[in-house]
Amino acid sequence: MNYNHLVKIFTLLLLAFVNYTVQAQYVITGRVTDAKNGDPLPFATVGIKGLNVGTQTNFEGLFTLKAKTLGDSIFVSSVGYKTRVKLLDKTAKTQAIDFQLQGEAKSLDEVVVYSGENPAFKILRKVRENVEKNDRKRLNAYEYDSYSKMELDVDNISDKFKKRKVMKQIEGAISKFEKLAGEDGKAVIPTFISETISKFYYRESPSRKKEMILKNNIKGVGVKEGGFISQLVGGNLFANYNFYDNFVPFVGKDIISPIGSNWKGTYKWYLADTVDVDGHVCYGLEFDPKNDKDLVFVGKAYIDTASYALVQIDATVGKEANINFIDKIKISQELEQTSDGAWLPSKVRFLVDIAEVSKGSAGMLLKMYISNKGFVVNKPKELSFYDIPSETAEDSKETDPEFWVKARHEPMSGQDLLASKLIDTVRNVPIVKTYVEIAEIIASGYKRFGGLEVGPYLNAIAFNAIEGLRLRGGVRTNAQFSKQWVLKGWLGYGTKDERVKYSGEVNYILSRRHWTVAGIKHSHDLERIGLTPDIIGDNKIFYAFTRWGNYSGAFYRTENEAFLTTEPTKGLSFKGALTTRTFNPVEFEAPFMYRDELGAILRRSNFDNTFVTVEARFSKNETYIMDGNERITLGTKRVPVVTLTYQRGIRGLLGGDFNYNRFTAKVFQSFRLGNLGRSDYTLQVGYIPTDLPAPLLFPHLGNQTFFYNRAAFNTMRYFEFVSDQYVSLNYNHNFEGLLFNRIPAIRQLKWRLIASANILFGSQRQSNKDLMIRIEDEISQTGVPLKRHYEFSSLDANTPYAEIGYGIDNIFKIFRIQAFHRLTYLDHKYQGDVPKSFVVKASVHFSF
Repeated sequence: MNYNHLVKIFTLLLLAFVNYTVQAQYVITGRVTDAKNGDPLPFATVGIKGLNVGTQTNFEGLFTLKAKTLGDSIFVSSVGYKTRVKLLDKTAKTQAIDFQLQGEAKSLDEVVVYSGENPAFKILRKVRENVEKNDRKRLNAYEYDSYSKMELDVDNISDKFKKRKVMKQIEGAISKFEKLAGEDGKAVIPTFISETISKFYYRESPSRKKEMILKNNIKGVGVKEGGFISQLVGGNLFANYNFYDNFVPFVGKDIISPIGSNWKGTYKWYLADTVDVDGHVCYGLEFDPKNDKDLVFVGKAYIDTASYALVQIDATVGKEANINFIDKIKISQELEQTSDGAWLPSKVRFLVDIAEVSKGSAGMLLKMYISNKGFVVNKPKELSFYDIPSETAEDSKETDPEFWVKARHEPMSGQDLLASKLIDTVRNVPIVKTYVEIAEIIASGYKRFGGLEVGPYLNAIAFNAIEGLRLRGGVRTNAQFSKQWVLKGWLGYGTKDERVKYSGEVNYILSRRHWTVAGIKHSHDLERIGLTPDIIGDNKIFYAFTRWGNYSGAFYRTENEAFLTTEPTKGLSFKGALTTRTFNPVEFEAPFMYRDELGAILRRSNFDNTFVTVEARFSKNETYIMDGNERITLGTKRVPVVTLTYQRGIRGLLGGDFNYNRFTAKVFQSFRLGNLGRSDYTLQVGYIPTDLPAPLLFPHLGNQTFFYNRAAFNTMRYFEFVSDQYVSLNYNHNFEGLLFNRIPAIRQLKWRLIASANILFGSQRQSNKDLMIRIEDEISQTGVPLKRHYEFSSLDANTPYAEIGYGIDNIFKIFRIQAFHRLTYLDHKYQGDVPKSFVVKASVHFSF
């Protein structure tokens, strides 16, 4: 076919289209939304019943249908929804008809029968063959202008819930929403809404991203000035989904992508139609999971017939999936081809429908809309440009309505405009304010009073054998008090030991860009050998529970520290500190005893330790957000986090009694094992070449509580083993729903199989063993019986300490039960007892 023939054919098609448009006598417009939450339904099919006339809704759920003749009714259908039909007015030339569709679970098995190979498979193979050409990862860098809108609503408002006191005070707002929701729609109560103008930047190698928030307007119940919410509203850092990847991440879960490498093993496919999408002729492919209990989507994808690129996708995770507290996750994405050939998301709708906590209560609904334009590709910035992933301009706050009318990429719907106006009505209701304050206390552990916060309440009370009733109260400042100075302190008292405990700390933030903080702190408290904060780490709940019950290995410690932390480049941070600590055993226990360098026995009530610490931490691609004066990590992807620490003890400096060198290294990584689930491991190495008393060596973390601790050896007792050199590995794996999702009797429970393995190689040099005075030796020399208070042992260098565990996670969505078997040192006596070779631990945690 030559060029002239092509011109003629194109001309005829164009004339036919123009003639059809001129002859079209009827025009029907409308909007299609989800009846439950009011969210627009893009890509829905609209047609006149009995006629071969139809169209599709656009990304905003809007449609325009033109026809020469009319039938009796118009219908709308969409994947995952019930088809809706409405009557037409045959006398009206133009009419507006809106639809609200009800959700429906439907399997493709009900409608698809194939002879030979599924025709969708050939298209999907082509999609995978052309990934390198179409995927945004082929770009060295890209940037674009972005507008985003986020809304958080209360939904599932039942008649019973409306009768509650809090609802009576806002019933006027509810009635307005009911009118606006439509004849089949349900009302929602807005609690938060934001609009943001931002600039998003991405660099591929090394992977870096940054969002500059230029203008925003945030209105909501309980929203704090300068809080982390202001950094989440941009959306591009957290909703920039790439369906070409094998998994789509969501709050720690990995949802299997329908067009990832496992498209055939996980999904059923149906070639539904061929349609024009913004000038691209596309295959319409519907997909459905083979097992709806897995972390999978259902929906429809539109694939360009020329490049086999993903042009649009509408993907939903239903309530059947093994995710807690969620009724639905929905992602709608429209992509645009760049000058380089790769495709970038131009529009994104993201919806999370949070389930009701109990029957008769309301749920929550999170909706986000993102519109991107002005794409610039392959012009990377300097690495230092990306140091702060989310940055907000000083003059970002913009409340002028006229500004937003011009700045929006798309006009707001009537429901969105009403939601913005009614936020103030909701947040000024006294009982709503009370609910917000309670939620803040539960989430942070502190009660806020302007620039001061009182807490944490987790440590407010405890009871143990030494202190009796322990009471503690604390206070800290926040960004409202100062954006540079951070003050912290607490005061405690034990009714039995009648001693005051306290802590005070002053920090100064020198730089937020490179997170440079200098500070000093002073504290005096009762501690336990092997259970000090520097050993336990960030597990504050476990540390709080070790304050209860029997209190062996107790000592009073006074600590002073001056420190400086900084992150000169993204992913690499350093800390330097000068610290003094005292070790003072409780008075009624055995005195601390060891030999000095000449072999003489020293019976001491305490010793002092002065040391300098230098630490380097490497965490590639780690992302942080700021919550006032606190920096919160969002973790890293795929790569390990490495921490190297060196300590130098200095005798004579500020009363220090020991010279020594101490080296430690720690590696942590979380990674995906395909469809088998997710694993994480912690590898630690420690070495002290100097002879020191046992409390200054490496006491390995045991666990004698009923609660599971992933950082501890859960069958080991406190201070049971001490080493001067060791290597340990803690490995945990969550099979998620791999097994239980396939057992009919229990698949509805959404249980998850978990497994653990912990191993420790450690030893002590004989010179370190000789340094300590065994209780038996002291009795034989003095005839004085001593309590087994600081007893410990060392591991055999040729026999590792090992334990394995297995259990069930997600029991009633929050409980975890795990059994552990101790495999070695089964006959090892500690404090006169033989250890338990089998223990069961439990924990409570919230996870999706």
